[in-house]
Amino acid sequence: MPRQRRSADQSSFLENYGHTAPAVPAIRQATQEWAKGGYKGATPTSKRLLNYWFHTDHKLPNGRNFKYHDAQREAIETLVYAFEIAQARTFSGLSQQFIPAELASKVRLPEYDLFARYCTKMATGSGKTKVMALALAWQYFNAVREADDSCARNFLIIAPNVIVFERLRSDFEGGRIFRTDPVIPKDMLIDWDMQCYMRGDAERASSLGALYLTNIQQLYEREGDPNSGETDIMTLMLGSKPPANLAERDDFRERLIQRDGCVMVINDEAHHTHDEKSMWNETIRALHDGHSSGICAQLDFSATPRYQSGALFAWTISDYTLKQAIVDHIVKRPLKGITDIGEVASDIARVKYRPFLVAAVERWREYRQQLAPLGKKPLLFVMMNGNDEADDIGEWLQAAYPGEFDGDKTLVIHTDRGGEISKKDLDLARKAAREVDHDSSPVNAIVSVLMLREGWDVQNVTVIVGLRPYTSKANILPEQTIGRGLRLMFRDLPSDTFTERVDIIGNKGFIEFVERLEKDEQVDFDTWKVGEDKLTITLIQPEAERAAFDITMPSLSPILARKSNISDDIEAIDVMQFRCPVLPLIENSSEAKRFNYEGKDILTLESVVARSYVLPEPQTAQEVIGFYARLIAQDVKLPGQFAALAPKVRDFLKYKAFGQEVDLDQPNVIRAISRPVTSHVTRGEFAKALRDKIVEPQEPVIEGEGRALSTQTPFPWSRQVVAATKTIFNQVPCDNHFEAAFARFLDQARDVTRFCKLAMTFGFTIPYTDNAGNLRYYYPDWVAADNNGILYLVETKGREDLDVQNKDRAAVIWAESVTALTGQTWQYVKVLQSDFEGSQPTHFADCVAIAATQPSMF
Repeated sequence: MPRQRRSADQSSFLENYGHTAPAVPAIRQATQEWAKGGYKGATPTSKRLLNYWFHTDHKLPNGRNFKYHDAQREAIETLVYAFEIAQARTFSGLSQQFIPAELASKVRLPEYDLFARYCTKMATGSGKTKVMALALAWQYFNAVREADDSCARNFLIIAPNVIVFERLRSDFEGGRIFRTDPVIPKDMLIDWDMQCYMRGDAERASSLGALYLTNIQQLYEREGDPNSGETDIMTLMLGSKPPANLAERDDFRERLIQRDGCVMVINDEAHHTHDEKSMWNETIRALHDGHSSGICAQLDFSATPRYQSGALFAWTISDYTLKQAIVDHIVKRPLKGITDIGEVASDIARVKYRPFLVAAVERWREYRQQLAPLGKKPLLFVMMNGNDEADDIGEWLQAAYPGEFDGDKTLVIHTDRGGEISKKDLDLARKAAREVDHDSSPVNAIVSVLMLREGWDVQNVTVIVGLRPYTSKANILPEQTIGRGLRLMFRDLPSDTFTERVDIIGNKGFIEFVERLEKDEQVDFDTWKVGEDKLTITLIQPEAERAAFDITMPSLSPILARKSNISDDIEAIDVMQFRCPVLPLIENSSEAKRFNYEGKDILTLESVVARSYVLPEPQTAQEVIGFYARLIAQDVKLPGQFAALAPKVRDFLKYKAFGQEVDLDQPNVIRAISRPVTSHVTRGEFAKALRDKIVEPQEPVIEGEGRALSTQTPFPWSRQVVAATKTIFNQVPCDNHFEAAFARFLDQARDVTRFCKLAMTFGFTIPYTDNAGNLRYYYPDWVAADNNGILYLVETKGREDLDVQNKDRAAVIWAESVTALTGQTWQYVKVLQSDFEGSQPTHFADCVAIAATQPSMF
């Protein structure tokens, strides 16, 4: 039954709450504490996935380093926490746990509260699709590996229109995103059995899981829907009405109903879903009512999940703002153009707005010149008030700038007098949305009468010209309009090394509109003076005339590799050889009071373990043994070794742990083996025994001829640069003042013949394992050659982190291996900032000598 609506005159708490949704502060704090505590209470499967995604370094098949953004991490961790730990499976449950009691009564209740419903607010360009993929994998693997019937292995992803559908299809068709992104750990691939169906696909061979992707219009008959709310120009452009014959629509709903296991629904660009009476929501509820297992959760993703009042949806659980995305360099930084130019008194658009257009074209030309060496093409985006004005401006651009905007170099998106877009024009608009960023696209400018609110994932917009009034009580239009230019061009660069920007020019109404967005997002956009401040992009590139300073980095095969199976090593373990203190059988006994393990007493250990996991109340010793074996297998990141570990855990508990043989079936023994201190010692001893077994050294070989630094493609840089003569590059990119000082030192040192900063974009890495046994990649800072012909890997270090020794050890082994295999001497040198600034060396040999006095790395 639907919930009773609150009276219309009752003010919603959300409308006065501030800049986020009411549940967000509390659930954010709870999620952060949970994550810092090691994901206590999560299933072993969830822990494995979260640690793989966020605590393991990843390289893509093309060799590029990959790391999920903090925004993506917060989003998926919050989803896992809400569903799995807090078990807030209804809005009522969410409200009771995370909205202060004195405010909960003022929160607008959803009319229907049938299943878990979570909204994830993520700024445009911050990677919602990747979070969808992570959420899907988390649910599927818990359903399959944990046999959890409350988790989904069937998924319905709904797009609001054709263009969004086509964008999502590029990621999910054939399961592409699950292969190209590090979503699935290798040891879990054996359980991955997922068919991905796109709109119009027929059913294929049976599978454990299924993903169905379509746009909402294909799930219901649109004719006669009074609540669609999408009868504007945008809907006409992005998706034609579905056929009147219901048989022609997708039968995904019926096919999902026939599948075993519950369903998760994922709505992309879900700012449409606040109306409970819309056909969109009625279609989802019909799926829930018709499926034997129902819907376990609905995930709504949007950059702008707002009611018309401007308040965020009540079920929003995470909120990644535009301001934070700009600070984190995940999106471009908007800059407002400051100018005293104004509209000309005329009814003719090309005359009225010419000063703004001329300024915008000049700015676009600056971008074209600066981006040409980087192989990028800028895009000018003009937004007009009506069809006639858009036509006039498009024609003016084509005539006034024939070499740059004539013919198909300018795309005008508008409707005919009846408000319809012809099939030809609709296809052209969709094609532009897919291809406008490609080098082969001729389009340099788009003139539109539309608020291209979703689906246009255009990366190359550098100048936005707003020449129309914008009025809306909700903030949807401001955020989404500016959002068309926020997506990054240089997605392969480390996000904090180059600050991309999008320049905004507009008439008074549009700039006021932008300023409202600044106020709402609590951010002040930077400014530039139109016609005065010239655009400059710092470019780092190798120069042919500096060829004498080139250095070739050898390519060495991996020195370490994780074993896929350690059954033989586990079988060889003799638990009687473990050197651990005798565990007390009786709680609070004299033995318990004297117990000490790794410098911790029983009370301390119990406190530590209690923060790490929850052991279900055991009924038998086998339950405890199985639980510990799974935890140990998880610790060594080889879940497939559970069967081999369980007998060894049993032997340890029965014969070794308590200093005598015990009967594991006795109630007092079951209590003793299930105590937190027993768990800690058991896991610790097996971890010690297996730590050196899970990674084995490989015999390294030189692969190919290596890679010369001169092969680095040009890249932009926003941090410090230093002019130097002994490097192949035109400038030295530096991350901080210490690196800048060190670059000048290398250039001036008489015993240095050539050097280079190894930017992450070059991709040179050395694999190593961290203290938790995760495979990581170390990026050395510098390479240098001295006048004796010795080549050096150099690390400049301001502060030491936990993994420094592991990195140092891997670098030393790399240098020794390359020296032995090539005959060219390589050495690894670490230069501490305190040593460098204290000794003020004049020769590189001084740094080598000081490094030799540092503690041994082995």
